[in-house]
Amino acid sequence: MNRILIVDDNDKYANNLISYFSSKGISSDRAVDAAEGWKLYSNHKQYQMIISDVTMETQTSGLWMMRKIHKDGYAGVKVIASTGFDVLGVMSFSRWFLPLFCGLHWMIPKVPLKKGVVEWVPTRLSNKNPKPY
Repeated sequence: MNRILIVDDNDKYANNLISYFSSKGISSDRAVDAAEGWKLYSNHKQYQMIISDVTMETQTSGLWMMRKIHKDGYAGVKVIASTGFDVLGVMSFSRWFLPLFCGLHWMIPKVPLKKGVVEWVPTRLSNKNPKPY
């Protein structure tokens, strides 16, 4: 079964992702913070993709959750959706650093996402997991 985990404390961003995947016939579960995201992941390790915000309980809780999931051996596609990617230079640095830190495959900037547009930006690992949708 195709199922995605979306971890984001912002309803607008989370709902835009849920709608996007729903339009493609893909179900999703949502967690409102990294602690709940880890719990859902731990209970249902069959997600084909995990998408997480960075800033939730703390400024970096989403990053640490994704690293923990990566260290746990999760083999699916890992994506971070963040407003931080909209800051000049952050995405180009993240494209190289985040695959090392948490095995990240794709990035989604939130400026387009706020308008309902899911823009897939590859990291250096994206060639191992082609553009998901």
